[in-house]
Amino acid sequence: MVRPEDVMKAISGTWLYLNVTAFYDNGTQSHEEDPGLGASPTGMLSYNAAGWMAANFMSGRPEDRPDNVDSAALDVGTDAEWALIGKHTISYSGPWRVSIATDDVGTGQITHGPTRVAWLPSWLGIELQKNYTLYEDDTMRFISRTQDGKIGHMFFTRLA
Repeated sequence: MVRPEDVMKAISGTWLYLNVTAFYDNGTQSHEEDPGLGASPTGMLSYNAAGWMAANFMSGRPEDRPDNVDSAALDVGTDAEWALIGKHTISYSGPWRVSIATDDVGTGQITHGPTRVAWLPSWLGIELQKNYTLYEDDTMRFISRTQDGKIGHMFFTRLA
């Protein structure tokens, strides 16, 4: 059995989101866009070996990201524009751990959480399980439930 600290060392770093393929429970591929993030979201994951992580994703659709909104001037942009950005963003952080170790550091399950910071109050304190596979080309696949209940195969590439 691989030691959890070896898994954490192997996963630690910054990962750029590449894509997701979603499947229904019967194995049929879904061709629907993610309702919140669209077909081509942008995202990053960061993990450190001390057990802390952050996840940030945003819609790639220009209509979901009003460009006149600026945090330096909170009076710029309407409440509806600010709400639109929040509706099409996922952001959370907190501890992470190895929940299932195997005989191979490249496969197993990790858990994000309980979350300490989240863009939605309902996501505070939750845990998210991710079955992972690490590949030799510095890519990683997660298999987990998507926000709309499908089985998502998310792919990331290591940046650092």
